[in-house]
Amino acid sequence: MIPHTVRDLAYVLKTTPYKDRDVIAVLFTESKGKFTSIARNGVQSRRFGGSLDLFTASDFEIDSKTIQLSEVTDERLVQILSAQSRHACGKLSKYFEKLSAASCLNEILLKALPAHKPANEIFKLYGNCLIALEEMEYSKASAIVNAFILKFTQWLGVQPSLTRCLACQKTLAEVSGNEVYAQVSQGAWLCETCTQGRSEQKRTALSKTLMFDAYQAMLNPIRKTQFEAGPNEHEALLGFLEQHLLYFVPGLDRQPLSSTRFLKFQLPFA
Repeated sequence: MIPHTVRDLAYVLKTTPYKDRDVIAVLFTESKGKFTSIARNGVQSRRFGGSLDLFTASDFEIDSKTIQLSEVTDERLVQILSAQSRHACGKLSKYFEKLSAASCLNEILLKALPAHKPANEIFKLYGNCLIALEEMEYSKASAIVNAFILKFTQWLGVQPSLTRCLACQKTLAEVSGNEVYAQVSQGAWLCETCTQGRSEQKRTALSKTLMFDAYQAMLNPIRKTQFEAGPNEHEALLGFLEQHLLYFVPGLDRQPLSSTRFLKFQLPFA
């Protein structure tokens, strides 16, 4: 290894061509968190191979010195010297739903994860979600994104309250009916009884089965969570969680998520 260089395991969250041969890449590393980098002559270079592909985990050799490209960004860019791919999630591209879900994870990290802050727990969560997307049926794509968002909000300290009705404090098992109603501004839900006569509080109905899925996802590892609710139900939960992020994560309301739209209008399942 060249002096003044370090090695780190990283995922590629975003790439942008620069000039003729260079690549600007946003990396999410195991020890240093998220930062922006540049790969000189990174376009079709043997030094990088497929390591700059999205969703790929690679061992990167990076220069400890930084360079400034004011015409690209105000952020200081770390120079990538070489990289070796460790795991490429090639199966994701075979299914539109899986690729859309992985793109959604990347967008959330790009917009809501603080830069230059170690986030080892989220790094492992992200990697496990990518593997889960590869392993599970494509109909579970929205469920995996929901589980990721729920765990991510836990890490941020803004997780929604899922265990009890906001008003009467009854649990999911205790409330009557088959649906509860999400309340975005409170980050919680109300039961059927507590919304009687208030139609404005019934705009987002979520099945109790779906809420049990969400609760289990917050408690268990992604790849060990058994999702019982169907894809259409998880689309409804995704809508609520997206609004939850916009409401409770500072700055995200100015740059709302765009990739979630591909998960809200899923293709018919075979």
